[in-house]
Amino acid sequence: MVLSEFVGAIRRRWYLAVVGILLTGVLGWSASAFVAPTYTARGLVLMLPSKNAVGPGGNPFLGLGGLDLPARVVVAYYTSAPAQEAIAEVTPGAAVTVSMEESTRGPVIAIDVSADSEANAIEALDFVADSIPETLGRLQDEVNAKGNARLRSRTLALDETAAIDGSGPLRARIMAVVLGLAMTAVLVYAIDGIVLRRRLAREERAASLAAQDAAYDDDPDQDDQYGQYAQDDRGDRGDDHVVQRLHG
Repeated sequence: MVLSEFVGAIRRRWYLAVVGILLTGVLGWSASAFVAPTYTARGLVLMLPSKNAVGPGGNPFLGLGGLDLPARVVVAYYTSAPAQEAIAEVTPGAAVTVSMEESTRGPVIAIDVSADSEANAIEALDFVADSIPETLGRLQDEVNAKGNARLRSRTLALDETAAIDGSGPLRARIMAVVLGLAMTAVLVYAIDGIVLRRRLAREERAASLAAQDAAYDDDPDQDDQYGQYAQDDRGDRGDDHVVQRLHG
């Protein structure tokens, strides 16, 4: 499709383009109306060293080095099927991602939640944040960590309200508008081509009929000559028949 041909089709069928643009606007609005926004919430949990590692009167924040590995073990558990099933039982439809907070160099665990409502997002966030100390304790029980040698965790930040993520409706609106404009362009170009071909065919038929009429008008004796030729031909066939009978 040449650009000049497309521009010409739009100029000739501008009314179809206007209708297509209006329908595209309705389609874009409908797409955003039927796609619900999602709600997101976030929390941060800090891994703390054991009391033995800190010592009497020590500062636990000075002993955070080397705790990345235990924190990653906790993160790995939340990617397992049992952990995801437990979260789904509490808040069906919520998507929870537990990962290491890469913006810091310490053993900070990030909890990111997205859900179809603010209540579900906060409920899922609270459930996972509350379960991290229990998960850490169970993992240490499995390796027989005792008393003051056990690692601890502490909540750093936890959203109390969820934020609205409107990227879903926006993407749906953009896709609907792009699809509507593309369909409008294709239909306008196709309809314009069909109309032009039909017009050209009518013009060719009209030109052919006009040429035939002009030929008859230029030679008015053509019908009389044709009748004379037909009469002479019939006379020749009659003479041949008489000759054949005489010979017979």
